[in-house]
Amino acid sequence: MSDVGIVMPVYLQRPSYLQEAIETILNQTYADFRFIIVIDGVSEQMGPQIRQLTAHDKRVEILENKRNVGVSASLNRGFKRLFKDPHIRYVTWVSSDNRTHPYFIELLRHELAHAPEEVGLVYSCFREIDADGLPLRDEAFQEEFRRYQNKPKEELLDVCIVGVSFMYKSRFARKIDGYRMEPVEDYEYWLRLSHLCELRYIPVELVEYRVDSDFSISAKLKGSVEQHRRWRHAFRLAKKEARERQNIPLETTVYLPVTDASESLPDRLDCLLDQYYSNFQVIVVDVTPGRASAGLLHGIRDPLLSTRFLPGMPPVEAVHACLKGLATPFAAIAYRERDFEYMDLQVLTAALRAAPEGAYSVCYNGDRSDLAYRFDPRAGMPATELFRSAKLKELLLPK
Repeated sequence: MSDVGIVMPVYLQRPSYLQEAIETILNQTYADFRFIIVIDGVSEQMGPQIRQLTAHDKRVEILENKRNVGVSASLNRGFKRLFKDPHIRYVTWVSSDNRTHPYFIELLRHELAHAPEEVGLVYSCFREIDADGLPLRDEAFQEEFRRYQNKPKEELLDVCIVGVSFMYKSRFARKIDGYRMEPVEDYEYWLRLSHLCELRYIPVELVEYRVDSDFSISAKLKGSVEQHRRWRHAFRLAKKEARERQNIPLETTVYLPVTDASESLPDRLDCLLDQYYSNFQVIVVDVTPGRASAGLLHGIRDPLLSTRFLPGMPPVEAVHACLKGLATPFAAIAYRERDFEYMDLQVLTAALRAAPEGAYSVCYNGDRSDLAYRFDPRAGMPATELFRSAKLKELLLPK
């Protein structure tokens, strides 16, 4: 009996991409699998081609949603069907625009079958291709990318290292709810699954990932500020929930003072929330008489974003008032127009964790070529600082 199950959700897709995606699965070297294709509300457009490509293959089962319900619900329907089969031990899913290497199933299954019991998810490297199926990156990049994906499980909390080539044991998948939280449904799922099992990585390319194809989620997100904010909100929410499951406390607070109705405020907040490092909250400290931030930031949602309205209060006093409730180990006050670049909080928090005893804070030096610690409370620092919270309170709050 087949012990591998594969799901492919299909919405609108370019016919040539769909053909390659289906045929590269059907032509796998490991042939004993079940293949569930879920047509998501587009049976009239996509159904004929799918049926033609799979008509004589008994491994394939086609499920049709009467209406478009999205990738998560489609995946859940496909896996629900597979999980009724007690023989299915290993599962994966594939996109309708990617190409899989002939050894995709064989290698991933072999790795899972011979791994220790606690290993529940195996993933491999992948290669990006363009609309014509040609590689987008050279071998030097690919070699670096293989190393990049080879990270400890704990780093999954900051970045999705799993990618698009993976397989996992059904016994772990059966213990958690299905996919949810679009458009980061795969990443959020890995976070929940990895709470139950260990991960293993294979540094070989087994999938060709078509970047920004016509109907892909990534194409919809690209170039749209609103869609990017939606994705980021889900991404940070998934991380927040994962840390709560693991009882990992919030580490950093960033205060963002608002003193006027500056049109640059949304960009400043976006820059903060786009940080690689994610275990932080942002508190907007709005001292404007008309609560300017409420209107300017209306379209920005974040699970770790809050606002303190202190109209008319001097900005310094307002920040001091907020510091009284500061509970995270580290804190920063983002006074400058552009306070943090993408990797800054990651670099600064790592440096502050390892800071010498007695250091108040850490920041970059004037040309950002190195880090500097503050030991003298009267010292002037050239850039926005990340403080030990106890030292920041000691520095700013009245005795």
